[in-house]
Amino acid sequence: MHLRAKYTDDSPDINFIPLIDVLLVIVIFLAVSTTFTQERALDILLPQAQSDVEIPQAINLTISADGQVAIDQQVLEIVTIDNMVAALTRSQAGQSNSIVVIRADANATHQSVVSAMQAARLAGIEKISLAAQVSD
Repeated sequence: MHLRAKYTDDSPDINFIPLIDVLLVIVIFLAVSTTFTQERALDILLPQAQSDVEIPQAINLTISADGQVAIDQQVLEIVTIDNMVAALTRSQAGQSNSIVVIRADANATHQSVVSAMQAARLAGIEKISLAAQVSD
């Protein structure tokens, strides 16, 4: 006597175990083959600095939006490259390696900044820095 009815399930069966095995092998392969060290182009040893090193005094060159120029809080009456060179030469008197910090207004013309850089070069100042404000 048959108490159970024949029941056949013909629906397709998706087996996820082989898929998980393959993905696990791929993850292991990627983890083994990937290097996590940061490679450098050159191995260098940075020099140590003395605390008694003399830092040269910076010369502040300020350019306003309308083109006025002030060098170390002295406003130039007539803004020309020759006047800027003369003022920069006076400001760097006695210093051999001066630094010029150009503080130009955001609305100042590009030409006024380039003229200030040219005046610094003509005055014999090779180190020029542009100041910017950090935005919050």
